[in-house]
Amino acid sequence: MTRFFRSIGAGVAATTVMMGIFLFMQVQTRSKLGAPEAIARFVGMSEHQYIGLAIFIAVGILVWPVVFTAIEGYLAGLPGGRDAAIRGVVFGLLLWIAFLVLGTGELTWPFVVLYLLFTLIGHLAYGFTLSIVHQRLA
Repeated sequence: MTRFFRSIGAGVAATTVMMGIFLFMQVQTRSKLGAPEAIARFVGMSEHQYIGLAIFIAVGILVWPVVFTAIEGYLAGLPGGRDAAIRGVVFGLLLWIAFLVLGTGELTWPFVVLYLLFTLIGHLAYGFTLSIVHQRLA
């Protein structure tokens, strides 16, 4: 299997895990956190949530896995970076920081903590799954 197809397969698995966590977040907060709105805002499609969500999923499956594959060697130079799980978690953390900068909305105080927690868990799970599946498909 080529590196590209390995990346795409890992992207499908990782995006599925992340979207499951975001769906759980929506259900548990009775849609008060507005994950679809934040995702649409993140990709610049605030007015079109379904298109924004589709773009987010496509990027999670096609773009971020290829970027991860490209920079994985650099991540291996970090302390503990020889472990695929560490590389993936660091990558997920970088994506979470970008998501926070570009995707935060107007939340009231109690929901900010839940938003930060669930989006962090989602992105760390994405990075972890991406790296582990990518390694397993090698």
